Amino acid sequence: MKYLIAKNLDDALTLREENPNFTLLFGASDIALKMKNNQVSGVVDLTHLDELSYIRKNENSIKIGALTTINAILQNRDITQFIPILSEASKEFASHQIRNIASLAGNVANASPVADMIAPLLVLNAKVTLLSSKGERTIFLSDLIIGFKSLDLNNEIITSFEIEIQKRQHYYRKVGPRAKLNIAKLSLAMVKQDERYFISGASLNPYVKRFTNLEELLNGKNYSDVDIKEAMDKDISPSGSFRSTKEYRRKVLFNMLGEALGKFAI
Repeated sequence: MKYLIAKNLDDALTLREENPNFTLLFGASDIALKMKNNQVSGVVDLTHLDELSYIRKNENSIKIGALTTINAILQNRDITQFIPILSEASKEFASHQIRNIASLAGNVANASPVADMIAPLLVLNAKVTLLSSKGERTIFLSDLIIGFKSLDLNNEIITSFEIEIQKRQHYYRKVGPRAKLNIAKLSLAMVKQDERYFISGASLNPYVKRFTNLEELLNGKNYSDVDIKEAMDKDISPSGSFRSTKEYRRKVLFNMLGEALGKFAI
């Protein structure tokens, strides 16, 4: 297996172009399992690119560099004040030691159905900036993740995420077998902004995505528990596993939705 270290961002773009099938290393907290399963043909190590590690607030938004660690997000005062749902998700992320190396882009780029940070970013309508040797583009995160561990990338590197500063109510809860080092049985992220709901969750689909049927129902104002269950079943297709059954995930999600709506009604 080839292991290549990018000296700077330009070098990273060149290595990405020359080695499109290599795995980009953002933090290395997940790659060991891929290597064990022979899923890595080579690595381009980006972890030394300090220019991709930052949190910057301007008048209207907060921008987070791709290599920013989960602990850096957790400890940032602007994130805590203006995007508290992201702080809460970071607090529930693995352990202190893993949060010190795991990066935001790494968690997103892995595109795992259990990824902790994707659902909060989706309900925040986060944008992601992608860079290649051919140029730069910025898209919504919801357009980047297109399937199980699959991203819409064309020899590109994730360089940053941007979230607008808005007045929001939020709800985040992650359910697992223990308090720390938890792989989610399921999670729910909800935001209410300008009287509209934005909803997503992990471990409920082959990849983390917005729950558009639930959003449409709740934004329509008139609904019953039966309507919620019907919309929920259109939005999720949980797998049964040693962690949880399909029916368990369905029941807990329904209860969490009720808890969230109760919180927003106060």
